[in-house]
Amino acid sequence: MNSAPADTPCGTDFRRATAGEHLYAFEHSIKRLEALTNALVSHLRGLQVLLSDDTFYPLPAMAIARSIAEVSSSTVWTLRQGLSSDERAARSYAALFAMLEKGIESGGAEEAPRTRALREELAARLESGRPKVQIIRRVKDDVTLDDVAQVRVGKAGAKTRFQYTQRLRDEIPIISGLYDHMSAATHGGHAAVSASFDTPASYARGIGHIALESTKAWSLAVHTWLGVTPAQSWNEADLQNLRNSIPAADRTEFEAELAAQREAQREGS
Repeated sequence: MNSAPADTPCGTDFRRATAGEHLYAFEHSIKRLEALTNALVSHLRGLQVLLSDDTFYPLPAMAIARSIAEVSSSTVWTLRQGLSSDERAARSYAALFAMLEKGIESGGAEEAPRTRALREELAARLESGRPKVQIIRRVKDDVTLDDVAQVRVGKAGAKTRFQYTQRLRDEIPIISGLYDHMSAATHGGHAAVSASFDTPASYARGIGHIALESTKAWSLAVHTWLGVTPAQSWNEADLQNLRNSIPAADRTEFEAELAAQREAQREGS
């Protein structure tokens, strides 16, 4: 990061931060990126432990695969290629307020008031600083509440609340369908849980696909922000073996779906 050229997204954000513009956003982006990266590595190592066992356990592996997708999609959302510096700042502030709101919601009698005070102090500093940040509070039944719903930096805005299902569709659409399919099993749906024991091979392929595409999306987002071209981090032969393990009757449809999703991603970028 220290050697990122000035004309890269990271260099632009760093230059603005050193000039006193959106310093909180930049500092939080760095801390959040470090935390998300450590989480991604930890989940991947946990998945590796499960897949190295003599017995394949699809249910816990699915839960980890979904976590990998969620962590990666949050990273992509923050640093997605093509965002302006104001858009990245708005998203960083939104993620910071979302963290504070969660702390208020889950905090006890002592912790919640302290977190609430931190939220108000941050909001006051951002609204009175230069460049000004607009803090938009949530409105329910025509009543303005205290919790932050949206952050605006210039013309760029970012909401604090989101659903991972929609975030996956927006940020890593190539795995959003698989992510949705695994939801029922992960949350204890009877039919999906039962099916996981009948067709473990299909779940293994889905888990492998999610882990691969999530890691690729994370890598592209981070390296693009830093202005670095990433090296290939996966084994193409392993990827082809994964696809070849799909029954011939389903393989053509699967490959066509992947091709359509990749084309949609290229058009979107």
